[in-house]
Amino acid sequence: MNSGASSQSDLPGYLLWLTSSLLLLAGMALPMFSFHKFYIFDDTFSLLGGVIYLLEEGELFLFLILFAFSIALPIYKMVLSFLLVSNSIKNTERKLTIVNRLAIVGKWSMTDVFVIAILAATVKLGLIATLEVHAGLFVFGTGVITSMLLVHRLLKDYALRPVS
Repeated sequence: MNSGASSQSDLPGYLLWLTSSLLLLAGMALPMFSFHKFYIFDDTFSLLGGVIYLLEEGELFLFLILFAFSIALPIYKMVLSFLLVSNSIKNTERKLTIVNRLAIVGKWSMTDVFVIAILAATVKLGLIATLEVHAGLFVFGTGVITSMLLVHRLLKDYALRPVS
């Protein structure tokens, strides 16, 4: 079970959670890519801007994939992490439910970066467009990695079993 379930404040956990959250949010808002087409058209997108653009263009499938894996899943993971870092849940059964959910979500941690990488590779392969990467991609990637460290830190004291 959990040998580290104390009511003491977890300052390193809070700091890691805050750092991860700020990096993820900043990475979502900062420019990630610039697309250059025919040396005439230039578009710069953040993750949030790209998702909104896909929705406006009617690309519902791509919108849902990018939104689910790159925005909703990281935010959900950070909410679950905060519930454990803050030690606000006293009910053991409820806490174990959150731990199990976090373990499942944690397995999908790099999917958001993978989806963005596929998008970038797709554009890079186009003969008529070039892609320039900006700081937002690196900030977002760092946020994903720090959130993975946080999840590992939070789950290390639990004996997790496969869900049947």
